[in-house]
Amino acid sequence: MRKLLLSTMKNEGPYLLEWLAYHKSIGFTDFCIFSNDCTDGSNLMLNRLDQMGVIRHFDNPLGPRMDPQRAAYSRANKLDFVRSADWVLIIDADEFLNVHVGERTIDALIEACPGADAVSINWKMMGSGGQAHMSDHLVTERFTRGSTNDKPENGLVWGFKTLFKPSKFDYFGVHRPKWEKNREDVVPGIVRWVNAGNEEMGEQYLRKGWRSNSENVSYEFAQVNHYAIKSREEFLLKRLRGTANSKNKDRIDTDYWGKYDINSQQEDSIPTDGIRPILDEWLADPDLAALNRACLDCAKRVLDYQLQNAEYRTFVDTGIFPKKQQEPA
Repeated sequence: MRKLLLSTMKNEGPYLLEWLAYHKSIGFTDFCIFSNDCTDGSNLMLNRLDQMGVIRHFDNPLGPRMDPQRAAYSRANKLDFVRSADWVLIIDADEFLNVHVGERTIDALIEACPGADAVSINWKMMGSGGQAHMSDHLVTERFTRGSTNDKPENGLVWGFKTLFKPSKFDYFGVHRPKWEKNREDVVPGIVRWVNAGNEEMGEQYLRKGWRSNSENVSYEFAQVNHYAIKSREEFLLKRLRGTANSKNKDRIDTDYWGKYDINSQQEDSIPTDGIRPILDEWLADPDLAALNRACLDCAKRVLDYQLQNAEYRTFVDTGIFPKKQQEPA
């Protein structure tokens, strides 16, 4: 089977290779990556990975209509090599599929859900763990505390991403596949749609929905580790980068940090042993290695510039954003 990972990204240079290597290590066979308006050189890394046959990369600049994420998924839906894949998973560069069954591969997850056409897999929000500084070490090994399974800390925690058969759906959404609104055959039984415990999600999800409820949330067979903020320094880089599904750069603010910095319980279940051998193989390519070094250097230089701001420096040092003084009326 062809298992394809589809993603959009911008300025993810420091994390790109780990994310790709991890998902290759658990059995994904194809990667389709759209990048938009990169300034850190990661688009050049993606081009080189395309030349090496690791991924397919497409430039996806910000346009006047759709946000870059939805524009990319619309384009991907028209690509034969995406539509012809047996399975597709759409996740971001800060999300890692963490399979709990069998040999902990994508194949093991599919086998654990026989007859399924779509498998919705809940987020596990991964907090900063109190870490202040950026590091060259693996993200999946640095951050080991996250949200709870049974008592969501906020309304985002039970969000999900969906592994699905593209042949069964009309187009791709951020969290789940969809059908055209004018189709009359979208009725119970059109597909078998389950959670990560192989239990039916329910017919209410046929048309809409991106979060589980207490009746269908499940972390039994898999979860999606969501490293949305990382360390405090890296959160400053994320603020500059913005989000792929919004043109509003101010969306990444102090409230965002508070919502995602969840460190309720120990969470170190993700298998990382397969990452480094693949990284070593790829970085034996001198061009990719040079581009990777340049991306890391760029990120550190941008961070140094950001830390000239006193408020940002205080945040990194203390974890607290200074309250802005209100102007007198």
